Amino acid sequence: MKTKVSFWLIPSDEDRAYFQEIINILAQEYDAPAFTPHVTIYSGEYAPEESPTALLEKATQQVQGFNLRVDKLLYTEEYTKSFFVQFHPSSILSQISETLQNSSQKPSEFALNPHLSLIYKHLNELIKQGLMTRVNLQKTEVFFDEVQAIATSDTVQNREDVESWKVIYTRKL
Repeated sequence: MKTKVSFWLIPSDEDRAYFQEIINILAQEYDAPAFTPHVTIYSGEYAPEESPTALLEKATQQVQGFNLRVDKLLYTEEYTKSFFVQFHPSSILSQISETLQNSSQKPSEFALNPHLSLIYKHLNELIKQGLMTRVNLQKTEVFFDEVQAIATSDTVQNREDVESWKVIYTRKL
């Protein structure tokens, strides 16, 4: 059986609490799932003999906590990118993502696009435009000091998919 594993960059406690509050408010308001604030570094299928823990250790062995610069708020039609914070590219993040991809037995076509989703929900255009003006992002940089390996379903299209996520491994940077 194939397992899909996603590798997440997790904000520091202070930044995590800030984004968790926004995620929780939006989840309650729009009957959407709540989830841990994160930036997906890499995602792909793994064979049972492969160790996501070892891959994550290898990819982050020389890495310490670091900032990502906020670019802007955006939204799309994609369920997992309904409304999100877009970050500027980061060489450290790119290096971690490439190491994970290159170390995988079955590398995926994952394209790094650093963003932190604020809600997972199919919303109409008017609601998303309203969120753009309503959510006042008070951060220009976000500090990340943790990575996680998460077991996920092949696709994430609904609340049940999000609620089935399981943390496999957590590592402080």
